[in-house]
This record gives sequence, structure tokens and C-alpha cells, in this order.
Amino acid sequence: SEIVLCPDFVSLYPIVQMFKTIDINIGAQNCSEHINGSFTGHVSAQSIHKVGCTYSIIGHSERRKNNHETDDMVADKMSHLLDYYVSPIVCIGETRDEYGSGSTLKILEKQLNPIFDAISKRATTSSGLSVNIAYEPIWSIGTGKIPAIEHLNTIFAWIREKAHRVNKNIKWNFLYGGSADSSNIDDLKHVGGCNGFLLGKSSTDFQEFKKVVHSLS
Repeated sequence: SEIVLCPDFVSLYPIVQMFKTIDINIGAQNCSEHINGSFTGHVSAQSIHKVGCTYSIIGHSERRKNNHETDDMVADKMSHLLDYYVSPIVCIGETRDEYGSGSTLKILEKQLNPIFDAISKRATTSSGLSVNIAYEPIWSIGTGKIPAIEHLNTIFAWIREKAHRVNKNIKWNFLYGGSADSSNIDDLKHVGGCNGFLLGKSSTDFQEFKKVVHSLS
């Protein structure tokens, strides 16, 4: 199994140095949709690569909501990350209202289409890179409410089928994010087609994080 830690930007360089001799990867929590130019406060994929990160989260629901990030912006970020040898962790997910109205797949398709369009235009991804799709139902994040396993089985089978139809030669990983912790990981790890987890709150408590890692080892 693989562990990726994603601290804030100011911690990236010292933590990359700290873990250089340990088999743990470091990722950023976001990157800019621009690769260069006058964009004060942005951190480019090139900078994330140069600091030593091998992963970057993009499209997190908080950024989509609070920073008005669009699906096309997230796709641009992904392309830049792949250009600079950083594996993207692309977050997708629906709100409670969208889930309640049965619109989950419609919302996920809208979020994924620009990602898949960008992938289909690429000849290849760089050797060893993965494209990681993290399904994080927004209504589940931080609430302790977990979707039914049958629902997750359906979602992951649907995402996997669409991704492999776009490019079956890419190393795709499919992650679940949303209130995953030591109390439910034994159930969640049996979700079909799920390769791993994007942990939020449970990653900030070392003992809790340790329990999750041990359960998945």
C-alpha cells in the first residue's frame, strides 16, 4: 500500500526533505490552473514538481465552493500536473440535495467530462504517473454519514467503466473520501473498484490515522 501526505504549501519543502529516505509520498493540496504569468498567490504545477511533490489534490469541494473553481479549471490543473510529472488526485462529488434528487451520476459526469476530454487529447501520461479520481460526496464530508456500500459499488463501477473507455492504458486509481475513519474502514475497504482513500479529519489525528493505515495494510 502507498501513503501520500498532503500538508499546506508552506510545509511542503521541509516535509519533502524530512521524508526523503522514507517510503511516503508528499502531495500538495492544490495547484494553479496557470503555468506562468502574473497570478499573485498562485502556486504552479511546475513549482509543486520542483519542491519535490509527486501528487497534488485538485478540485476539492471546498475549493470548488469557496474559490469558485469550475470543472474546466480543474481539468487545466490536471493537464499541467501531468506535464510536470505530478500525479493528480481529482476530487468529484455531489451535494445532499443532488444526492437526494437522484442526480449523483449526472453531477459526476459533468465534473468528469472535462477531465476525460483532456486525457483523451493526450498521447500518453508520463511513465509511472497515475490519474486518481476521488469520489467525495460533499454531504458526507465531516458529517460521519457514509453512503450505503451498494451505492458506492455502483458509483465506482460507473467511474471505472467511463475512465477505462477513455484510456485503458493509463494507471487509474479510484479513491473514496468522506468521513472515512477507523470505525468504518473495515466496511469501506470492501467497496468494489475502490483502490484507496482520501482521508480528511481522520488524517489529522496520528493515532486515528495509524489505525486506518493498519486496517488497510
